Amino acid sequence: MSASVLEAPGRLHLYRELASVFTRHGGRLAAEKTNLKDWFSNETDKPHSQELAEDLEALGPTFVKLGQLLSTRADLLGEDYLRELERLQDGVEPVPYEQVEAMIAEEFGKSPQAIFETFSKTPLASASLGQVHRATLIDGRPVIVKVQRPAVRDRVEQELQVLAEVSETLENHSSRARKYRLVEIVEELSRSLRRELDYRMEARNLDRMASQLQDAQLVFVPRPYPEYTTTRVLTMDFVEGTKLPAAIDARSTLNGKTLADELFRVYLSQVLLEGTYHADPHPGNVLLTPDGRLCLLDLGMVGNMPASLQIVLARLLVAITEEDGDAAAETALDASGRTEHADETKFRRDISELLADYHRQPISEMQAGQLILHITQCAADNGILIPYELTMLAKTLMNLDEIGRRLDPQFNPTDSLERHTPIILEERLKRDFSRRFMLDSYLEARTFLKEGPRLANNILKKIENGTLVLGVDAVDERELLVSFQKIANRIGMSIVMGALILGASLLMGANVKGPTLLGYPALAVVSFFLAAGGGVWMVWNILRQDRSSGKELNQTLSS
Repeated sequence: MSASVLEAPGRLHLYRELASVFTRHGGRLAAEKTNLKDWFSNETDKPHSQELAEDLEALGPTFVKLGQLLSTRADLLGEDYLRELERLQDGVEPVPYEQVEAMIAEEFGKSPQAIFETFSKTPLASASLGQVHRATLIDGRPVIVKVQRPAVRDRVEQELQVLAEVSETLENHSSRARKYRLVEIVEELSRSLRRELDYRMEARNLDRMASQLQDAQLVFVPRPYPEYTTTRVLTMDFVEGTKLPAAIDARSTLNGKTLADELFRVYLSQVLLEGTYHADPHPGNVLLTPDGRLCLLDLGMVGNMPASLQIVLARLLVAITEEDGDAAAETALDASGRTEHADETKFRRDISELLADYHRQPISEMQAGQLILHITQCAADNGILIPYELTMLAKTLMNLDEIGRRLDPQFNPTDSLERHTPIILEERLKRDFSRRFMLDSYLEARTFLKEGPRLANNILKKIENGTLVLGVDAVDERELLVSFQKIANRIGMSIVMGALILGASLLMGANVKGPTLLGYPALAVVSFFLAAGGGVWMVWNILRQDRSSGKELNQTLSS
Protein backbone atom coordinates (compact mmCIF):
# COMPACT_ATOMS: atom_id res chain seq x y z
CA MET A 1 0.00 0.00 0.00
CA SER A 2 1.23 3.48 -0.78
CA ALA A 3 1.62 6.32 1.68
CA SER A 4 -1.51 8.04 0.39
CA VAL A 5 -4.69 8.58 2.40
CA LEU A 6 -6.74 5.43 2.88
CA GLU A 7 -10.10 5.46 1.10
CA ALA A 8 -12.93 3.03 1.92
CA PRO A 9 -11.55 0.18 -0.25
CA GLY A 10 -8.14 0.68 1.35
CA ARG A 11 -9.67 0.48 4.84
CA LEU A 12 -11.44 -2.77 3.93
CA HIS A 13 -8.19 -4.14 2.55
CA LEU A 14 -6.42 -3.15 5.79
CA TYR A 15 -9.08 -4.89 7.89
CA ARG A 16 -8.63 -8.02 5.77
CA GLU A 17 -4.83 -7.90 6.10
CA LEU A 18 -5.06 -7.40 9.86
CA ALA A 19 -7.41 -10.36 10.19
CA SER A 20 -4.93 -12.45 8.20
CA VAL A 21 -2.03 -11.43 10.47
CA PHE A 22 -4.05 -12.23 13.61
CA THR A 23 -5.06 -15.59 12.15
CA ARG A 24 -1.50 -16.55 11.23
CA HIS A 25 0.25 -15.36 14.39
CA GLY A 26 -2.34 -15.12 17.18
CA GLY A 27 -2.29 -18.81 18.02
CA ARG A 28 1.49 -18.98 17.78
CA LEU A 29 1.98 -16.09 20.19
CA ALA A 30 -0.52 -17.56 22.64
CA ALA A 31 1.24 -20.94 22.56
CA GLU A 32 4.83 -19.64 22.78
CA LYS A 33 5.16 -20.36 26.50
CA THR A 34 3.21 -23.61 26.48
CA ASN A 35 3.81 -27.14 25.26
CA LEU A 36 1.51 -26.49 22.31
CA LYS A 37 3.96 -24.35 20.33
CA ASP A 38 5.18 -27.37 18.35
CA TRP A 39 1.66 -27.79 16.95
CA PHE A 40 2.09 -24.67 14.83
CA SER A 41 4.20 -25.56 11.83
CA ASN A 42 5.86 -23.05 9.54
CA GLU A 43 4.94 -22.84 5.90
CA THR A 44 8.51 -21.61 5.31
CA ASP A 45 11.87 -22.18 6.98
CA LYS A 46 11.72 -18.73 8.60
CA PRO A 47 11.24 -18.38 12.37
CA HIS A 48 7.80 -17.25 13.53
CA SER A 49 9.28 -14.00 14.85
CA GLN A 50 10.75 -13.11 11.45
CA GLU A 51 7.45 -13.86 9.68
CA LEU A 52 5.58 -11.57 12.09
CA ALA A 53 8.08 -8.77 11.53
CA GLU A 54 7.81 -9.10 7.75
CA ASP A 55 3.99 -9.10 7.87
CA LEU A 56 3.92 -5.92 9.96
CA GLU A 57 6.46 -4.27 7.66
CA ALA A 58 4.27 -5.04 4.64
CA LEU A 59 1.23 -3.35 6.26
CA GLY A 60 2.81 0.10 6.29
CA PRO A 61 4.32 2.79 8.54
CA THR A 62 1.87 2.59 11.44
CA PHE A 63 2.40 -1.15 11.79
CA VAL A 64 6.17 -0.83 11.56
CA LYS A 65 5.95 1.54 14.53
CA LEU A 66 3.59 -0.92 16.23
CA GLY A 67 6.23 -3.62 15.84
CA GLN A 68 8.91 -1.32 17.23
CA LEU A 69 6.65 -0.53 20.19
CA LEU A 70 5.98 -4.23 20.79
CA SER A 71 9.75 -4.74 20.87
CA THR A 72 9.67 -2.94 24.24
CA ARG A 73 7.01 -5.26 25.72
CA ALA A 74 9.04 -8.02 27.31
CA ASP A 75 5.98 -8.89 29.38
CA LEU A 76 4.11 -9.96 26.23
CA LEU A 77 6.65 -11.46 23.81
CA GLY A 78 9.68 -13.72 23.94
CA GLU A 79 13.22 -12.44 23.47
CA ASP A 80 13.49 -13.67 19.86
CA TYR A 81 10.37 -11.66 18.95
CA LEU A 82 11.72 -8.57 20.71
CA ARG A 83 14.99 -8.65 18.80
CA GLU A 84 13.32 -9.33 15.44
CA LEU A 85 10.77 -6.54 15.87
CA GLU A 86 13.47 -4.14 17.05
CA ARG A 87 15.26 -4.59 13.71
CA LEU A 88 12.19 -3.49 11.75
CA GLN A 89 13.10 -0.90 9.17
CA ASP A 90 10.61 1.22 7.30
CA GLY A 91 12.74 2.15 4.32
CA VAL A 92 10.69 2.85 1.19
CA GLU A 93 11.11 4.49 -2.17
CA PRO A 94 12.01 8.19 -1.79
CA VAL A 95 9.51 10.93 -2.50
CA PRO A 96 10.22 12.79 -5.77
CA TYR A 97 12.09 16.05 -5.23
CA GLU A 98 9.19 18.06 -6.66
CA GLN A 99 7.01 16.96 -3.73
CA VAL A 100 9.78 17.77 -1.24
CA GLU A 101 10.15 21.24 -2.77
CA ALA A 102 6.38 21.77 -2.60
CA MET A 103 6.30 20.69 1.06
CA ILE A 104 9.06 23.14 2.05
CA ALA A 105 7.39 25.93 0.08
CA GLU A 106 4.08 25.19 1.82
CA GLU A 107 5.71 25.29 5.27
CA PHE A 108 7.94 28.37 4.84
CA GLY A 109 6.38 30.19 1.92
CA LYS A 110 9.72 29.95 0.08
CA SER A 111 11.49 27.40 -2.08
CA PRO A 112 14.50 25.48 -0.74
CA GLN A 113 16.78 27.56 -2.95
CA ALA A 114 15.57 30.74 -1.24
CA ILE A 115 16.14 29.36 2.27
CA PHE A 116 19.35 27.36 1.87
CA GLU A 117 22.54 28.08 0.00
CA THR A 118 22.60 24.48 -1.25
CA PHE A 119 20.00 21.72 -1.06
CA SER A 120 20.66 18.18 -2.30
CA LYS A 121 17.87 16.78 -4.45
CA THR A 122 18.92 13.21 -3.64
CA PRO A 123 17.96 12.11 -0.11
CA LEU A 124 20.50 10.54 2.25
CA ALA A 125 17.84 8.20 3.62
CA SER A 126 14.14 7.58 3.11
CA ALA A 127 11.60 6.15 5.54
CA SER A 128 7.83 5.75 5.56
CA LEU A 129 7.25 8.93 7.57
CA GLY A 130 9.86 11.20 6.01
CA GLN A 131 13.23 11.49 4.32
CA VAL A 132 16.52 13.32 4.97
CA HIS A 133 18.42 15.71 2.65
CA ARG A 134 21.84 17.39 2.95
CA ALA A 135 21.79 21.18 2.80
CA THR A 136 23.85 24.27 3.64
CA LEU A 137 22.61 27.38 5.41
CA ILE A 138 23.19 30.84 3.97
CA ASP A 139 26.09 31.34 6.40
CA GLY A 140 27.72 28.11 5.19
CA ARG A 141 26.88 25.77 8.09
CA PRO A 142 26.16 22.20 6.90
CA VAL A 143 22.78 20.89 8.04
CA ILE A 144 20.37 17.98 7.66
CA VAL A 145 16.78 18.71 6.56
CA LYS A 146 14.16 16.13 7.48
CA VAL A 147 10.99 16.45 5.39
CA GLN A 148 7.74 14.62 6.12
CA ARG A 149 6.01 12.68 3.38
CA PRO A 150 2.89 14.28 1.88
CA ALA A 151 -0.44 13.00 3.29
CA VAL A 152 1.31 10.57 5.65
CA ARG A 153 -0.31 12.18 8.69
CA ASP A 154 -3.85 11.56 7.40
CA ARG A 155 -3.01 7.98 6.52
CA VAL A 156 -1.49 7.30 9.94
CA GLU A 157 -4.59 8.73 11.64
CA GLN A 158 -6.85 6.41 9.65
CA GLU A 159 -4.63 3.40 10.33
CA LEU A 160 -4.64 4.25 14.04
CA GLN A 161 -8.43 4.45 13.93
CA VAL A 162 -8.60 0.99 12.36
CA LEU A 163 -6.23 -0.38 15.00
CA ALA A 164 -8.27 1.23 17.79
CA GLU A 165 -11.49 -0.33 16.47
CA VAL A 166 -9.90 -3.77 16.10
CA SER A 167 -8.26 -3.70 19.55
CA GLU A 168 -11.49 -2.56 21.24
CA THR A 169 -13.47 -5.33 19.50
CA LEU A 170 -10.92 -7.95 20.50
CA GLU A 171 -10.92 -6.83 24.14
CA ASN A 172 -14.73 -6.94 24.22
CA HIS A 173 -14.78 -10.54 23.01
CA SER A 174 -11.50 -12.08 24.21
CA SER A 175 -10.18 -12.51 27.74
CA ARG A 176 -6.67 -13.04 26.33
CA ALA A 177 -6.86 -9.66 24.55
CA ARG A 178 -7.92 -8.06 27.84
CA LYS A 179 -5.01 -9.75 29.57
CA TYR A 180 -2.56 -8.32 27.03
CA ARG A 181 -4.28 -4.87 27.26
CA LEU A 182 -4.41 -4.34 23.49
CA VAL A 183 -6.31 -1.06 23.78
CA GLU A 184 -3.57 0.30 26.03
CA ILE A 185 -0.89 -0.72 23.51
CA VAL A 186 -2.72 1.03 20.66
CA GLU A 187 -3.20 4.15 22.78
CA GLU A 188 0.53 4.24 23.54
CA LEU A 189 1.27 3.75 19.83
CA SER A 190 -1.04 6.67 18.98
CA ARG A 191 0.69 8.99 21.45
CA SER A 192 4.13 7.96 20.21
CA LEU A 193 3.30 8.35 16.51
CA ARG A 194 1.60 11.72 16.94
CA ARG A 195 4.65 13.02 18.80
CA GLU A 196 6.93 11.64 16.10
CA LEU A 197 4.88 13.33 13.36
CA ASP A 198 5.37 16.72 15.02
CA TYR A 199 8.97 17.65 14.18
CA ARG A 200 8.82 20.59 16.57
CA MET A 201 8.59 18.02 19.37
CA GLU A 202 11.78 16.34 18.14
CA ALA A 203 13.50 19.75 18.02
CA ARG A 204 12.48 20.39 21.65
CA ASN A 205 13.79 16.93 22.57
CA LEU A 206 17.13 17.80 20.97
CA ASP A 207 17.31 21.06 22.93
CA ARG A 208 16.44 19.34 26.20
CA MET A 209 18.94 16.54 25.59
CA ALA A 210 21.66 19.03 24.69
CA SER A 211 21.19 20.80 28.03
CA GLN A 212 21.37 17.46 29.84
CA LEU A 213 24.62 16.60 28.03
CA GLN A 214 26.34 19.97 28.39
CA ASP A 215 28.76 18.55 30.99
CA ALA A 216 29.40 15.33 29.04
CA GLN A 217 32.68 15.38 27.18
CA LEU A 218 32.20 12.37 24.91
CA VAL A 219 28.44 12.24 24.14
CA PHE A 220 26.34 14.88 22.36
CA VAL A 221 23.33 15.42 20.09
CA PRO A 222 22.93 17.59 16.95
CA ARG A 223 21.73 21.18 17.44
CA PRO A 224 18.30 22.00 15.93
CA TYR A 225 17.46 25.26 14.16
CA PRO A 226 13.99 26.42 15.32
CA GLU A 227 13.83 29.15 12.66
CA TYR A 228 14.04 26.44 9.97
CA THR A 229 11.76 23.93 11.74
CA THR A 230 8.00 23.37 11.51
CA THR A 231 5.66 20.47 12.26
CA ARG A 232 6.67 18.80 8.97
CA VAL A 233 10.24 20.05 8.40
CA LEU A 234 13.17 19.69 10.83
CA THR A 235 16.58 21.29 10.32
CA MET A 236 19.57 20.32 12.50
CA ASP A 237 23.37 20.19 12.39
CA PHE A 238 25.04 17.77 10.04
CA VAL A 239 27.42 15.58 12.05
CA GLU A 240 30.34 13.90 10.33
CA GLY A 241 30.79 10.34 11.53
CA THR A 242 30.28 6.63 10.93
CA LYS A 243 27.65 4.30 12.34
CA LEU A 244 28.88 1.55 14.61
CA PRO A 245 29.40 -1.64 12.58
CA ALA A 246 28.89 -5.12 14.01
CA ALA A 247 32.60 -5.37 14.88
CA ILE A 248 34.88 -2.43 15.57
CA ASP A 249 38.43 -2.15 16.80
CA ALA A 250 37.64 1.05 18.69
CA ARG A 251 40.71 0.72 20.90
CA SER A 252 42.99 1.34 17.93
CA THR A 253 41.70 4.90 17.51
CA LEU A 254 40.16 5.78 20.88
CA ASN A 255 39.52 4.43 24.33
CA GLY A 256 36.48 2.24 23.71
CA LYS A 257 36.14 1.34 27.38
CA THR A 258 35.94 5.01 28.37
CA LEU A 259 33.36 5.71 25.65
CA ALA A 260 31.14 2.78 26.69
CA ASP A 261 31.38 3.73 30.36
CA GLU A 262 30.55 7.38 29.66
CA LEU A 263 27.54 6.44 27.51
CA PHE A 264 26.23 4.22 30.32
CA ARG A 265 26.77 7.02 32.87
CA VAL A 266 24.92 9.50 30.67
CA TYR A 267 21.90 7.22 30.38
CA LEU A 268 21.85 6.49 34.10
CA SER A 269 21.88 10.23 34.76
CA GLN A 270 19.06 10.82 32.27
CA VAL A 271 16.89 8.08 33.78
CA LEU A 272 17.58 8.55 37.50
CA LEU A 273 18.11 12.30 37.60
CA GLU A 274 16.44 14.01 34.64
CA GLY A 275 13.56 11.58 34.02
CA THR A 276 13.87 11.94 30.22
CA TYR A 277 16.10 9.78 28.04
CA HIS A 278 16.73 8.80 24.42
CA ALA A 279 14.57 5.67 24.13
CA ASP A 280 15.94 4.26 20.87
CA PRO A 281 19.76 4.10 21.10
CA HIS A 282 20.31 1.18 18.75
CA PRO A 283 23.70 1.12 16.95
CA GLY A 284 22.17 2.69 13.82
CA ASN A 285 21.28 5.80 15.84
CA VAL A 286 24.78 6.30 17.26
CA LEU A 287 27.57 7.95 15.26
CA LEU A 288 31.26 7.62 16.03
CA THR A 289 32.81 10.99 15.12
CA PRO A 290 36.39 11.50 13.87
CA ASP A 291 37.33 13.27 17.13
CA GLY A 292 36.39 10.19 19.17
CA ARG A 293 32.94 11.16 20.47
CA LEU A 294 29.49 9.61 20.23
CA CYS A 295 26.55 11.47 18.66
CA LEU A 296 22.99 10.32 19.43
CA LEU A 297 20.56 10.62 16.50
CA ASP A 298 16.78 10.37 15.98
CA LEU A 299 15.14 11.74 19.11
CA GLY A 300 11.61 11.18 17.85
CA MET A 301 11.18 8.50 20.54
CA VAL A 302 11.94 9.77 24.03
CA GLY A 303 11.23 7.87 27.24
CA ASN A 304 9.86 9.53 30.36
CA MET A 305 10.51 8.10 33.83
CA PRO A 306 8.16 9.49 36.53
CA ALA A 307 9.78 10.59 39.78
CA SER A 308 8.16 7.73 41.71
CA LEU A 309 9.55 5.15 39.28
CA GLN A 310 13.00 6.79 39.36
CA ILE A 311 13.23 5.88 43.05
CA VAL A 312 11.98 2.35 42.34
CA LEU A 313 14.53 1.89 39.56
CA ALA A 314 17.36 3.21 41.76
CA ARG A 315 16.47 0.69 44.47
CA LEU A 316 16.26 -2.06 41.85
CA LEU A 317 19.70 -1.23 40.41
CA VAL A 318 21.25 -1.17 43.87
CA ALA A 319 19.69 -4.56 44.63
CA ILE A 320 21.08 -5.95 41.36
CA THR A 321 24.63 -4.79 42.08
CA GLU A 322 24.43 -6.23 45.61
CA GLU A 323 22.88 -9.52 44.38
CA ASP A 324 19.96 -9.05 46.78
CA GLY A 325 17.11 -11.02 45.21
CA ASP A 326 14.63 -10.32 48.02
CA ALA A 327 15.16 -6.56 47.77
CA ALA A 328 14.92 -6.64 43.97
CA ALA A 329 11.65 -8.60 44.07
CA GLU A 330 10.16 -6.41 46.80
CA THR A 331 11.10 -3.26 44.88
CA ALA A 332 9.49 -4.55 41.68
CA LEU A 333 6.35 -5.53 43.59
CA ASP A 334 6.07 -2.09 45.18
CA ALA A 335 5.66 -0.50 41.73
CA SER A 336 3.48 -3.19 40.15
CA GLY A 337 -0.12 -4.28 39.98
CA ARG A 338 -1.48 -7.79 40.42
CA THR A 339 -3.67 -10.08 38.37
CA GLU A 340 -6.24 -12.39 39.91
CA HIS A 341 -3.81 -15.33 39.93
CA ALA A 342 -0.62 -13.50 40.96
CA ASP A 343 2.01 -15.66 42.70
CA GLU A 344 4.29 -13.33 44.66
CA THR A 345 6.11 -16.14 46.47
CA LYS A 346 7.22 -17.78 43.22
CA PHE A 347 8.12 -14.37 41.79
CA ARG A 348 10.49 -13.69 44.72
CA ARG A 349 12.09 -17.11 44.33
CA ASP A 350 12.51 -16.69 40.56
CA ILE A 351 14.12 -13.24 40.94
CA SER A 352 16.64 -14.57 43.47
CA GLU A 353 17.61 -17.33 41.03
CA LEU A 354 17.89 -14.81 38.17
CA LEU A 355 20.29 -12.59 40.11
CA ALA A 356 22.37 -15.54 41.24
CA ASP A 357 22.69 -16.84 37.66
CA TYR A 358 23.49 -13.33 36.39
CA HIS A 359 26.40 -12.79 38.77
CA ARG A 360 27.84 -16.22 37.98
CA GLN A 361 28.25 -15.26 34.30
CA PRO A 362 31.64 -14.22 32.90
CA ILE A 363 32.08 -10.47 32.44
CA SER A 364 31.90 -10.76 28.65
CA GLU A 365 28.34 -12.14 28.87
CA MET A 366 26.87 -9.78 31.51
CA GLN A 367 24.01 -7.64 30.16
CA ALA A 368 22.09 -5.40 32.55
CA GLY A 369 19.33 -4.77 30.01
CA GLN A 370 18.76 -8.47 29.46
CA LEU A 371 18.56 -9.01 33.23
CA ILE A 372 15.82 -6.36 33.62
CA LEU A 373 14.13 -7.87 30.56
CA HIS A 374 14.07 -11.28 32.28
CA ILE A 375 12.70 -9.66 35.44
CA THR A 376 9.76 -8.22 33.48
CA GLN A 377 9.16 -11.57 31.76
CA CYS A 378 9.27 -13.34 35.12
CA ALA A 379 6.75 -10.84 36.47
CA ALA A 380 4.36 -11.49 33.57
CA ASP A 381 4.64 -15.27 34.08
CA ASN A 382 3.65 -14.85 37.74
CA GLY A 383 0.74 -12.45 37.22
CA ILE A 384 2.67 -9.31 38.25
CA LEU A 385 1.89 -6.20 36.16
CA ILE A 386 5.22 -4.38 35.77
CA PRO A 387 4.87 -0.70 34.70
CA TYR A 388 5.33 -0.12 30.98
CA GLU A 389 8.15 2.37 31.66
CA LEU A 390 10.33 -0.40 33.10
CA THR A 391 9.79 -2.70 30.10
CA MET A 392 10.71 0.16 27.76
CA LEU A 393 13.83 0.88 29.84
CA ALA A 394 14.83 -2.80 29.63
CA LYS A 395 14.84 -2.55 25.82
CA THR A 396 16.87 0.68 25.99
CA LEU A 397 19.47 -0.91 28.28
CA MET A 398 19.69 -3.93 25.96
CA ASN A 399 20.64 -1.57 23.14
CA LEU A 400 23.21 0.10 25.39
CA ASP A 401 24.67 -3.32 26.23
CA GLU A 402 25.14 -4.01 22.52
CA ILE A 403 26.76 -0.63 21.90
CA GLY A 404 29.02 -1.13 24.91
CA ARG A 405 30.13 -4.52 23.58
CA ARG A 406 30.97 -3.01 20.19
CA LEU A 407 33.06 -0.30 21.80
CA ASP A 408 34.69 -2.64 24.32
CA PRO A 409 34.15 -6.43 24.20
CA GLN A 410 35.06 -6.65 27.92
CA PHE A 411 32.68 -3.86 29.01
CA ASN A 412 31.08 -4.72 32.38
CA PRO A 413 27.69 -2.99 32.78
CA THR A 414 27.35 -4.18 36.39
CA ASP A 415 30.63 -2.52 37.33
CA SER A 416 29.46 0.68 35.64
CA LEU A 417 26.17 0.52 37.56
CA GLU A 418 27.99 0.00 40.83
CA ARG A 419 30.31 2.98 40.29
CA HIS A 420 27.90 5.54 38.83
CA THR A 421 24.58 4.87 40.60
CA PRO A 422 25.67 6.13 44.09
CA ILE A 423 27.16 9.32 42.61
CA ILE A 424 24.01 10.06 40.59
CA LEU A 425 21.76 9.34 43.59
CA GLU A 426 23.87 11.64 45.75
CA GLU A 427 23.43 14.39 43.16
CA ARG A 428 19.68 13.73 43.14
CA LEU A 429 19.61 13.96 46.94
CA LYS A 430 21.32 17.34 46.80
CA ARG A 431 18.84 18.57 44.18
CA ASP A 432 15.85 17.30 46.14
CA PHE A 433 17.01 19.12 49.27
CA SER A 434 16.96 22.48 47.52
CA ARG A 435 15.79 25.79 48.97
CA ARG A 436 12.36 25.22 47.46
CA PHE A 437 12.11 21.78 49.07
CA MET A 438 13.17 23.18 52.44
CA LEU A 439 10.62 26.00 52.12
CA ASP A 440 7.80 23.54 51.31
CA SER A 441 8.81 21.37 54.26
CA TYR A 442 8.90 24.41 56.56
CA LEU A 443 5.38 25.46 55.53
CA GLU A 444 4.05 21.93 56.06
CA ALA A 445 5.71 21.72 59.49
CA ARG A 446 4.41 25.18 60.42
CA THR A 447 0.84 24.16 59.56
CA PHE A 448 1.20 20.96 61.58
CA LEU A 449 2.62 22.75 64.62
CA LYS A 450 -0.05 25.43 64.44
CA GLU A 451 -3.12 23.27 63.83
CA GLY A 452 -2.00 19.94 65.34
CA PRO A 453 -2.45 20.74 69.08
CA ARG A 454 -5.93 22.19 68.52
CA LEU A 455 -7.09 19.15 66.52
CA ALA A 456 -5.62 16.74 69.07
CA ASN A 457 -7.31 18.65 71.90
CA ASN A 458 -10.71 18.45 70.16
CA ILE A 459 -10.36 14.68 69.70
CA LEU A 460 -9.39 14.17 73.37
CA LYS A 461 -12.37 16.25 74.55
CA LYS A 462 -14.79 14.16 72.46
CA ILE A 463 -13.28 10.96 73.86
CA GLU A 464 -13.67 12.33 77.39
CA ASN A 465 -17.30 13.35 76.80
CA GLY A 466 -18.13 10.11 75.01
CA THR A 467 -19.20 11.96 71.85
CA LEU A 468 -16.50 10.70 69.49
CA VAL A 469 -18.13 9.09 66.47
CA LEU A 470 -16.17 6.87 64.10
CA GLY A 471 -17.50 6.32 60.58
CA VAL A 472 -17.01 2.70 59.56
CA ASP A 473 -17.90 1.48 56.10
CA ALA A 474 -19.46 -1.85 57.10
CA VAL A 475 -22.67 -3.86 56.50
CA ASP A 476 -25.87 -1.91 57.30
CA GLU A 477 -27.64 -4.01 59.96
CA ARG A 478 -31.03 -2.45 59.12
CA GLU A 479 -30.70 -3.43 55.51
CA LEU A 480 -29.61 -6.89 56.63
CA LEU A 481 -32.72 -7.31 58.83
CA VAL A 482 -35.00 -6.16 55.97
CA SER A 483 -33.37 -8.74 53.69
CA PHE A 484 -33.92 -11.52 56.24
CA GLN A 485 -37.56 -10.46 56.61
CA LYS A 486 -38.07 -10.65 52.82
CA ILE A 487 -36.57 -14.14 52.77
CA ALA A 488 -38.86 -15.26 55.63
CA ASN A 489 -41.89 -13.83 53.83
CA ARG A 490 -41.04 -15.69 50.65
CA ILE A 491 -40.61 -18.96 52.55
CA GLY A 492 -43.94 -18.43 54.33
CA MET A 493 -45.76 -17.69 51.05
CA SER A 494 -44.20 -20.80 49.49
CA ILE A 495 -45.51 -22.95 52.37
CA VAL A 496 -49.02 -21.44 52.06
CA MET A 497 -49.10 -21.97 48.26
CA GLY A 498 -47.83 -25.52 48.69
CA ALA A 499 -50.63 -26.21 51.22
CA LEU A 500 -53.25 -24.76 48.85
CA ILE A 501 -52.03 -26.93 45.97
CA LEU A 502 -51.91 -30.02 48.18
CA GLY A 503 -55.42 -29.32 49.58
CA ALA A 504 -56.81 -28.67 46.10
CA SER A 505 -55.39 -31.98 44.86
CA LEU A 506 -56.97 -33.89 47.75
CA LEU A 507 -60.35 -32.19 47.27
CA MET A 508 -60.36 -32.90 43.52
CA GLY A 509 -59.97 -36.61 44.18
CA ALA A 510 -62.55 -36.73 47.00
CA ASN A 511 -66.27 -37.31 46.52
CA VAL A 512 -67.45 -33.98 48.01
CA LYS A 513 -71.03 -32.78 47.57
CA GLY A 514 -71.60 -29.14 46.82
CA PRO A 515 -71.05 -26.58 44.03
CA THR A 516 -68.71 -27.54 41.23
CA LEU A 517 -66.57 -25.58 38.75
CA LEU A 518 -65.26 -27.08 35.52
CA GLY A 519 -66.47 -30.45 36.79
CA TYR A 520 -64.47 -30.27 40.02
CA PRO A 521 -65.36 -29.08 43.50
CA ALA A 522 -65.44 -25.29 43.42
CA LEU A 523 -63.34 -24.96 46.60
CA ALA A 524 -60.59 -27.14 45.07
CA VAL A 525 -60.53 -25.13 41.80
CA VAL A 526 -60.48 -21.79 43.65
CA SER A 527 -57.62 -23.02 45.91
CA PHE A 528 -55.65 -24.19 42.87
CA PHE A 529 -56.06 -20.87 41.01
CA LEU A 530 -55.11 -18.91 44.16
CA ALA A 531 -51.94 -20.98 44.52
CA ALA A 532 -51.10 -20.60 40.79
CA GLY A 533 -51.69 -16.83 40.85
CA GLY A 534 -49.64 -16.45 44.01
CA GLY A 535 -46.81 -18.47 42.46
CA VAL A 536 -46.75 -16.35 39.29
CA TRP A 537 -46.80 -13.13 41.33
CA MET A 538 -44.02 -14.38 43.59
CA VAL A 539 -41.77 -15.37 40.66
CA TRP A 540 -42.37 -12.02 38.94
CA ASN A 541 -41.64 -10.12 42.18
CA ILE A 542 -38.43 -12.06 42.80
CA LEU A 543 -37.14 -11.41 39.23
CA ARG A 544 -38.01 -7.70 39.44
CA GLN A 545 -36.27 -7.20 42.79
CA ASP A 546 -33.19 -9.20 41.78
CA ARG A 547 -32.83 -7.19 38.56
CA SER A 548 -33.14 -3.92 40.49
CA SER A 549 -30.60 -5.07 43.09
CA GLY A 550 -28.17 -6.12 40.34
CA LYS A 551 -28.32 -2.70 38.70
CA GLU A 552 -27.70 -0.96 42.04
CA LEU A 553 -24.73 -3.24 42.72
CA ASN A 554 -23.18 -2.54 39.29
CA GLN A 555 -23.59 1.21 39.79
CA THR A 556 -21.94 0.96 43.21
CA LEU A 557 -18.99 -1.04 41.86
CA SER A 558 -18.49 1.27 38.87
CA SER A 559 -18.51 4.34 41.10
